[in-house]
Amino acid sequence: MSKTDPSYCFLVEWFDAISSLIKRFQLIYHTKISSVEMHEEKTNRLFLKPTRIEGLKLFDFYPGSTVTILSRSLKIVDYGDEFTKREFLGRSERCVVFIPPASVFRAGEIIGMMEEKSLRIINLKMVRLISDELKSLLDSNTSLSNMTTLLNELTGKNLIALEVMGTNVCSLLHEFIYGSKETSENILCNPDLFMITSNVGDSLKLAHKIFGNPGGPNFHGAALLKNTTLCVIRPHAVSDGLTGKIWSAITEKGFNVTAASLHRLSKADSADFLEVYKGVVQEYPEMLDHLSSGPCIALEIDIPDPNVNVHQAFREFSGPIDPEIAKYLRPDTLRARFGVNKVKNAIHCTDLPEDTEREVNYFSIIWIS
Repeated sequence: MSKTDPSYCFLVEWFDAISSLIKRFQLIYHTKISSVEMHEEKTNRLFLKPTRIEGLKLFDFYPGSTVTILSRSLKIVDYGDEFTKREFLGRSERCVVFIPPASVFRAGEIIGMMEEKSLRIINLKMVRLISDELKSLLDSNTSLSNMTTLLNELTGKNLIALEVMGTNVCSLLHEFIYGSKETSENILCNPDLFMITSNVGDSLKLAHKIFGNPGGPNFHGAALLKNTTLCVIRPHAVSDGLTGKIWSAITEKGFNVTAASLHRLSKADSADFLEVYKGVVQEYPEMLDHLSSGPCIALEIDIPDPNVNVHQAFREFSGPIDPEIAKYLRPDTLRARFGVNKVKNAIHCTDLPEDTEREVNYFSIIWIS
C-alpha cells in the first residue's frame, strides 16, 4: 500500500429490498484512482470490482454516514481495519455547538465560517427548547451561574444545534469560540456560538440527545407551517461546503429561515418526496439517485411582508432548473450561482403553489416532533 495514495477499508450495510435482508460488505476506497471495490463480509467474495464513482469524496466516509454506490444506499457502520481506524479517528472527531437566538439570523454566515475551516456539518436542527429540555442537555459540570444564564437566554427561543466533524474539532472550536478562556467563565460570552462541552465523549452523548439515533428528533422544532415554502439544499451542495453561502444568500434577499434540519433520505423517502416529478421530468431517475446520495438540508422559508407571495418570490429567486440557462437569463439566482447541472442544481424549491403545503409538511414531522 502506498503511503501517498493509501486505500481505506470500511464496513457497510445495504438493505436488499428483494430479499428483505441487510447485507454487509467490506468497502475499499482507493485514493489513487478515486475508486471503490466491495467484498461480501462473510465470504470475502468480490461483489464490485474497482469502479470510479462520480462525486464521491474521501470525507464522505465516516461511521454513521450513507454513501450511494451504483444506486445502492450503503450505511457505513464501522472502520474495516486498524489502519483506516487510526487514520480517520482524528479527522472524524465530532463536536456539538449552538448558534444562540440572537444570532440565528446570521446562521448562514456562521456556518460558512466553519465550512471555510474545512469543518463538515453532519447534523443540524433548529430547535425551540423548554426549560426541562435545556436542563437535560447540561452536564453536571455546568455552573449555577451558567445554568441561570442559559435558562434565561434560551428557553422558548429558536436556536440552532450543529454537530460538526473535523480534525481535533472540539479543541479547535473551543479556541475559536472562547480563545484562552475557560467555558465555565461565561458560556455565552461569544454572541455567535456557544458549546456546552468540549469533551469528545460528552459531545457524542449530547449529539445523541439532540439528534437521536439514527438522526431522530428528541426536541421540539420551530416550524411555522403557515404561509411558508420549502427549500432543500441538495446533497452535492452540502458536500461541497456551500450550505453557509446558500443560507446567507437566502437571508440577504430578505427571506427568513424559520425551521431547518439535516436529513439523510433513503431511496424510498426520496421517491415519496419526488413523486410528482415521476414521468414528468426526464431527469427524475438521476434526481432520485442524487437526493438519496447523502445529507440534504431542509429549510422552511418565510418572508416578513405579508403582502408578498412567499412561494412565488422564492421560486423566482431559485431560478431556472438548468443552471446554464439561469446563468444566462437570471445570473443572481441561487441555481445560477451554486448549481452544476439540471440534477445538481444546488437547491430544490416547490414548483407548484398547490404542492407547497404537502412539501413543507413532508419535513414537518421532524420540525415539530
